[in-house]
Amino acid sequence: MKVSVIVPFHRGLHFITDCLDSLSEQTWKDFETLIIKDHVEEKEADKLLSSYKDKLNLKIYDLHEKNGVSAARNLGIQKAQGEYLYFLDSDDYLAETTLEELVDAADKENYDLTYGVIKQTWFRRMVYYGAEQHNEEDQEFCGQPWKDLVENRIDVSLLSCIHMLIKKSGFDEECLCFDEDLEYYCDIPLLAYFLEKTKSIGFCKKADYIKRGHNDEIQYPSLSKADIEDRPQRLSKAYKAIGKITPELKGIIDQKFVTFCGKGFLQKVRRDKASEWKNSRFLPVHEYAQTVDNSRICNQEDNEKKVLKALQQDSYVTCKKKVNHILARRKIHRMLTEKRFLYRTISKYIFERFSQQDQWVVFESFFGKQYSDSPKYIYEYLLKNYGDQYKFIWIINDKSMKIPGNPKKVPRFSLGYFYYITRAKYWVTNVRQPVWFEKRDSQYLLETWHGTPLKKLGFDMEENYSASPTYKRQIYSQSRFWDCLVSANPFSTEAFHTCFLYEKEKIIETGYPRNDILYAPDKEQIAADLKKKLGIPADKKTILYAPTWRDDEYYDHGAYKFNLALDLKRLQKEIGDEYVVLLRTHYFIADAIDVTGMEDFVFNVCKYPDIAELYLISDICMTDYSSVFFDFANLRRPILFFTYDLEKYRDILHGFYIDIQTEVPGPLLMTNDEVINAIKNIDQIEEQYKEKYDEFYDRFCCFDDGHATERIVNMVFNK
Repeated sequence: MKVSVIVPFHRGLHFITDCLDSLSEQTWKDFETLIIKDHVEEKEADKLLSSYKDKLNLKIYDLHEKNGVSAARNLGIQKAQGEYLYFLDSDDYLAETTLEELVDAADKENYDLTYGVIKQTWFRRMVYYGAEQHNEEDQEFCGQPWKDLVENRIDVSLLSCIHMLIKKSGFDEECLCFDEDLEYYCDIPLLAYFLEKTKSIGFCKKADYIKRGHNDEIQYPSLSKADIEDRPQRLSKAYKAIGKITPELKGIIDQKFVTFCGKGFLQKVRRDKASEWKNSRFLPVHEYAQTVDNSRICNQEDNEKKVLKALQQDSYVTCKKKVNHILARRKIHRMLTEKRFLYRTISKYIFERFSQQDQWVVFESFFGKQYSDSPKYIYEYLLKNYGDQYKFIWIINDKSMKIPGNPKKVPRFSLGYFYYITRAKYWVTNVRQPVWFEKRDSQYLLETWHGTPLKKLGFDMEENYSASPTYKRQIYSQSRFWDCLVSANPFSTEAFHTCFLYEKEKIIETGYPRNDILYAPDKEQIAADLKKKLGIPADKKTILYAPTWRDDEYYDHGAYKFNLALDLKRLQKEIGDEYVVLLRTHYFIADAIDVTGMEDFVFNVCKYPDIAELYLISDICMTDYSSVFFDFANLRRPILFFTYDLEKYRDILHGFYIDIQTEVPGPLLMTNDEVINAIKNIDQIEEQYKEKYDEFYDRFCCFDDGHATERIVNMVFNK
């Protein structure tokens, strides 16, 4: 046996599936795979692992008395039959030729240790390669291989034995083991041993290891990103366990230590209650800091130099004074350069000392961009029925926006914004609040959300292209502050429960206030007035086209590109005598759609604040994967789906909660020809989908009846 691939596994079936798939597709076949199960609790684990026995030379072992990655790797070393050892984490995967390239390089040059390129991603294999997110540029290192090995793995989490082909005969067998007392950073001492014992180290630029980050730090935290309270102490312990090393290698490791201290844990030192080093949990950090060469300190940036000098102080009290001084200077600098941070500081130290105002209600819709959606209808109901009992505040970026009742208007993130969200008892919103907001215990945050979900959200998504890697952690912390979450139907209740990890007991099934207008007794008059206001000819039928954004096409978080696939000029030629198109892109989309020359056929209503009113004037709704069709279905009018990129959107970008091919109440159209044909034959489509439409209506519109707002107000404000 040439190679023994050792894979410790604790949990994450979706991770190890990619890992094992990448091994089964290796071009080099002379290897065994040793799965070391570290107290795996997932029920389907054994079945999944067994399914790979025919694809791989797979051997499975269990840790019993011990646990942790060190113990798992050591068991793998004991059981390995190969000439070479190779450590692969269960949440990572390999390029198809990785093992072949490493073995060829090691055999050709007789290397004791051969390593390759580590590329980092947040995506699973299919997305990483299918969407071409990986970097194809060759990466070449020069100089001393052993030095490059350490210097090029700058991140502490990459200072590791992963992605190294290790020749067992090149090292003392009794030294080929990990320190099981080091739960974290256990690779560092063994890596130092490799570097000290041999200069026969080779780099293979064609061998790719894909290190996959965890974007779900709540359910699947990685060791490198876990919230470890004593991480600095553990790192110091690992460094101290290295033993005798050359000054050059010591200098490289010192550099990493200094960088880590400069970014790491000052707030923790500040909060520490000890008054002496010997009683402090930071004693190991202090001890290691004293071994760092002064020349190394002098080469650091000013902040890192100050941090390290503070840690070297003989007096712990003096160290904490210096740390407090560093933190104070940083805070003052931020306050002077970041207006939002200044306002947050004022709110924390001044506004939070003021009493809460129980009769103040703050409203916000789509991050202050609109006066719309469910917050609008809750506000207007309260204004009409309880206007003399409450003071109303609207978070609205455009203060010229006309809002009935003359509420207080404050732009998002202005000083007034911080003042009112800190003091008001109620906050009604349809999106997530800022991640830094911590409401008072007696405040009430009513989350109405903004639609029945078709696309998977939050924790139900395996990937999110454009969001922060901490997206799921943010969602989790934000949703803990919601006092209740509005649901339009039982289907949404289940989806919200899983995507936000939110308690079902706090989800109120009332229907959406924004849909009350669809049942208003004067809805026909509202529609007629709106068509006149928008300049739409009374004799023309209207098609509302409301596409959503694509996760992989964006300028920045919350600012998406959009390439219009619908051929509007052709539509105008084919159906312009009978129809007009209302173009309504998602509020995330930053691109303005050019409709020059088609102004009498295409009405750009992207900035019209209330889409529910647009439903009333629409004879047909056409979308792709937007949730608008769930609301529009209340009107029992035809719905078309222009899903030209269905496979990519469903299988790679987002995923759906329902089977869009069998459960939606209208046809999936892939081309402009099909769109035109469907519109021309809309009566036949209505008849064809009547039964499916009725089923859809009963399932998703079951609570909407024109009184959702009244029910919510009675539940929340009239307790």
